[in-house]
Amino acid sequence: MKILTSLIVILYITSCNYPDIDSVPDFKDVKLTKEELFDLCQISADVKSEIDRCLKEKQ
Repeated sequence: MKILTSLIVILYITSCNYPDIDSVPDFKDVKLTKEELFDLCQISADVKSEIDRCLKEKQ
């Protein structure tokens, strides 16, 4: 029983080390390469005109 209690306490203490969701950086100011921009727009749009519009907006 002591081993189980000790294990639970150790797991509880070590689980507190994970970063909070609020500590995720803001990715709005990230500079993307042309290839990354194209991939991002290609994933978010289906039609070629939407991809072109997306690329113009993101640059």
